[in-house]
This record gives sequence, C-alpha cells and structure tokens, in this order.
Amino acid sequence: MAIEPVEPFRKNRQMMKKLLTIIGICAGLSASAQGFLGKNTGRVQKTIDTASLRCYYLFSKKTEGADKVHRTDTMVLDIGPAVSKFYDPARLGRDSMLNAKLASIDPQTIKSVNVYKSDSGRDFSSMPGSTYTGTLEGESYQIIKDKRAQKITVLDYIDAIGDRYKYEDETGALPWKMSNETDTVAGYTCQKATLSFRGREYTAWFAADVPVPDGPWKFWGLPGLILKVEDTQGLFAFRMIGLQQLSASAPLPIKVDDSRSIKCTRAEFEQQKKKQTGGMLININGGAVVIAQSPRKTGYLPMETE
Repeated sequence: MAIEPVEPFRKNRQMMKKLLTIIGICAGLSASAQGFLGKNTGRVQKTIDTASLRCYYLFSKKTEGADKVHRTDTMVLDIGPAVSKFYDPARLGRDSMLNAKLASIDPQTIKSVNVYKSDSGRDFSSMPGSTYTGTLEGESYQIIKDKRAQKITVLDYIDAIGDRYKYEDETGALPWKMSNETDTVAGYTCQKATLSFRGREYTAWFAADVPVPDGPWKFWGLPGLILKVEDTQGLFAFRMIGLQQLSASAPLPIKVDDSRSIKCTRAEFEQQKKKQTGGMLININGGAVVIAQSPRKTGYLPMETE
C-alpha cells in the first residue's frame, strides 16, 4: 500500500527541532540507552524501597458492548514494607528498546524528515532501511503506593515516545464493604469485598492468609492481599497468577525514575490521555527519517470516569 503524506516536508526546521527533541528525550528516559551509548544520558533511578513479595496478575480488558476480551497483559506488583510498585514489565521493556534506538541516532546525520498522520501512513513493509515500532500495546503506567503517606504516585505516558506525566493521587482510605462470602482463588481461601470507586463498581477477593493490605492498580486497604478484582460491567479484571516470596537475604530493589516528568493533576492527565494515538512507526534509511502515527485500534476506555 502506498504511503500518502498528509504533512510531508523536507528540511523543515520546526519538525527537525521536534525530532531532535524526541531523540533527546529518549536519550534521557531510557536506561537501555545508557548502556547502548556507553555514556551517562542523565536518567537517574533511585531505590525507594526493597520488595519482599512479588505478585503476578493477568489483566484483561474489554470494550463496552463486546463479548470477548480484546487484550490481556501480565502485570507485576512488587511489595515492600513501605512502598509498592505496579507496572507492566513487557511494556517497559519495549519502550526502553525503542528509546535506545532513537537515542543512538546522530542528529548531524539527519538530512530529511517526513511525517504522515493518516491511516495510510502506517504501512512501512515495502520501505528500505530500518523500521522501529512504538505501539501503545500494554500498560504504560507505573503506580507507586506509599503506605506511610497514604498517597499514590502515577507515572505515565501519552504516546510511545515523548513526555512522561506525573500526578499525585490522594485516594485516602478506600470505602470497602466487607462480605462473609468466600471463594478460592489461586489455591487461597478468599473473602469478598465490594467497592464504589470513581464511577465504577468493583468486586474483590482478598486472602487474609497473606496479610498484606495491597493489590493491583490503585486497589489497597483490605486485611489481606487482593488476588482478584473486576468491575461489575466485566470491562476490567485483575487475577493473580503467581506469588513469589523473595529471600530476606536478597530483597528486590523497588526503583523509580521520576525525573524529566511533567507534573499535572489526574484530571489534566486524563484530558491528555483521550488524545492518545495508537503509537508511532519510525523508518530510518541513511539520513532520511519517516515518522507515521499508528491508528488506535480501540478507543481509550478509562477505569476512572469521575
């Protein structure tokens, strides 16, 4: 399929500046880029706690009105004495590889830049050179819960490359309602609890035998680890598929990089998230760079509607 440019240009100073900015951002954001370039790119990660427990959750999503799940991802919850971190390790790995590739580009070698915003600009299969994909598959957020401060920090991106946003979420104590109903999840006897939270109703199952008041996403505050939680519409579901007790002699550092982040409110972030594309494709052939937006396969469906 031929590529039909919507905004083609050659040696356009404004776009050249934008591309160089992207390259600079990627150099700063990517840990992989540090090793790839063999120099310090300015990205700083700090250890905020050490985890003694690692939980694996299968996160599945549906679109409204759909019968089948359209995406599943394996998420990780690292739990320390004071802090926990919830994230998608596969997505973080893909983002780091793309950022490393972009960080390796020498700006002085760029001779031309072309940008395509239409759906027809997504087919790079017949183009010479190297193509790098920055799709938005998986979950880009990192959710850090500080149990001492009763505060949640969210780090997230709007697109596959570019600016990262940061907001503090003062959820306070979540208004769980306990039930005497029990069920078995992943071999553990669990108790039921329900929650009304920011426009959605949830049913959770927690294991009192694992006395950790934490869980996937922003869920926490029950007298046991949350092993399963889903909304009553069946759009979002988390189910624990693995639990790893880490050795006391070799605790896992919980690291976070909150540098180079744009501070905002949750409402401001959600407004930006609604503008999210399906990611980007970047083709590099000598000094020629072609960038195309990927169409979004499904609309953005937020877990929080209020």
